[in-house]
Amino acid sequence: MKAKPGVIDLLFPEARAAILRLLFSNTRVQRYVRELMLMSGLALRTIQEELAILSAAGVITSWSNGYHRFYKANRDHPLFPDLRNIIQKGSRLPHLKLPKHRRRRMRSIKERDRTVPAVRPRSFPLRLTD
Repeated sequence: MKAKPGVIDLLFPEARAAILRLLFSNTRVQRYVRELMLMSGLALRTIQEELAILSAAGVITSWSNGYHRFYKANRDHPLFPDLRNIIQKGSRLPHLKLPKHRRRRMRSIKERDRTVPAVRPRSFPLRLTD
């Protein structure tokens, strides 16, 4: 899910903004880690780190069914109404034109992968010996 830049992208790092957007846009939905990874386009480790930070802050809650760990917005947290309002109202505001240094960071993982050459040129001559 690649969203156009909004207020939340200026307030939070890219990965955290993506996770907050996914969990707070529909607060009754529970999502598991790989689902968040596929929906956001972020790396698994990045998702895990951000979920650990948000869990430690108490902003999200989690539970496991033995196979998946599910996460959802913590409706009992004092910041819940504010975070939900930022995400909901931010999506209705005009999209922002981010400063140049932030625009570069907003590229998706797939776009970054395309910039790496498939085969790197050799820096040394190839010598064949008999």
